[in-house]
Amino acid sequence: MYFSIKLGSITNAQRAQKELAKRGYVSRISRLSQPKAGDGCGYVLRVNAKEKNEVIHILHKSGINILGVESE
Repeated sequence: MYFSIKLGSITNAQRAQKELAKRGYVSRISRLSQPKAGDGCGYVLRVNAKEKNEVIHILHKSGINILGVESE
């Protein structure tokens, strides 16, 4: 099971992916098929669900703005 972290821009998604990779987490960048208002450009990072709390903590600590988190 995975969860998606809404990041709004490709730049933030790439920064987030790089920060997580430094710590051994595997993630995948994708686009929302129908972004809503407030989703920015509609980029998300998919990560394994068992790592959810740790991943969110790492991104907050790295100064990356998270627009939302959704389970899949």
